Amino acid sequence: MSLVTIDYGSCRRDGACSAVCPAGLFENDPDGFPQFRADADQRCIRCGHCVAVCGFEALQHADLPLHEAALQDRSLQLEPAALDQLLQARRSIREFKAEPVPEALVRESIEAARWAPSAVNRQPVEWLVIQNPAEVRKLAGLVAEYLRQIVEPRYAHYITMWDQGQDPFLRSAPHLLVIHAPDDWTWSTVDSTIALTQFELAAVARGIGTCWAGFLMRAAVGHPPLREALGIPEGHSVTGALMYGLPRYRYHRIPPRQAARITWR
Repeated sequence: MSLVTIDYGSCRRDGACSAVCPAGLFENDPDGFPQFRADADQRCIRCGHCVAVCGFEALQHADLPLHEAALQDRSLQLEPAALDQLLQARRSIREFKAEPVPEALVRESIEAARWAPSAVNRQPVEWLVIQNPAEVRKLAGLVAEYLRQIVEPRYAHYITMWDQGQDPFLRSAPHLLVIHAPDDWTWSTVDSTIALTQFELAAVARGIGTCWAGFLMRAAVGHPPLREALGIPEGHSVTGALMYGLPRYRYHRIPPRQAARITWR
């Protein structure tokens, strides 16, 4: 039985499912109805374009059943001005309240982020949520340990800050989000960056402050004790990390940025 079946009574033969399929897996039968090609089951990446574009419930995908494919709520369309302000007002937060972020908000943000696009719909990202502030502090110490070992002058100031009781690496954040993905997937870093960016915007919309944990991301590559503490599985690498918590301060303005450098052709 084919992975995709067509209800001929409902199908309008508008060609939409065939047009949007990124792998070109549909062809028309003599009556103009779409049908899945003979070899398409093995080539389908389960992206769901065909399911999403059919407005008549005429297409059934065995791996993407209609009862699990929610209808879009058109009343929830976001005004461009509201989206622009969210993107422009987002700040990298480095001062956090001591109170924890409700777990439900983090789950909602990850739920939003898991819909991020990935190359050929591989969806390679795995999530590690560290909620315990003491564990986050321990990880910051492992970052400091690594930076001492590599002895790069540009990091000396941060080591001094750490020795003086400050945390320039994870900013004393109460929580940390780490993502990892397979080493043998060419697009792991790109897919992960897109997913973590989508998480960040979903988190900001829920009042969560975030900041990319660049020091930890570098140390996770070169310091086995940190990798072990994170519990990264064999064959995976850390591909992104965000410290997060409730912002201690509220920001009121949107400072200017450099103008976009654009070449039009």
